Amino acid sequence: YSREEIPALFGLRFNKATWNVGFVSQPGHLFLLVTLDKSGHTQAFNYKDRFLAPDLFQWESQNRTRQESKVGRQIRDHEREGALVHLFVRPAKKVAGGRSAPFVYCGNVKFRDWEGEAPISVRWTLLQPVPEALRPALQVPAAS
Repeated sequence: YSREEIPALFGLRFNKATWNVGFVSQPGHLFLLVTLDKSGHTQAFNYKDRFLAPDLFQWESQNRTRQESKVGRQIRDHEREGALVHLFVRPAKKVAGGRSAPFVYCGNVKFRDWEGEAPISVRWTLLQPVPEALRPALQVPAAS
């Protein structure tokens, strides 16, 4: 899915200012829009996002995010607050020809744990493991 297509899947409207980032908060929903290959990003935006297992994803927040910030509390408390967290992942930012690469919807995730501050390294449990056929493209390691 392109960034522009994602909001409509959830009955939301696309707005470039809102959806052109990696963490999007909307009523009842949090969206993680992750590009795995960070080559070409400056060191400040070289987040350590990766699959740790078919059902476990490590995601790094923006550099200014702290655990007790508004975003930190949204992450930790999403279930209690009734917000679903949706994980969209793509291997790289561009595809051949220079077009934006589409995201793969990996489903809902739940907060597992975290460590660090500014940025926070968050581990998310996928409710459904990444399908076998998608694992090579999304750099998913074998189950441990």
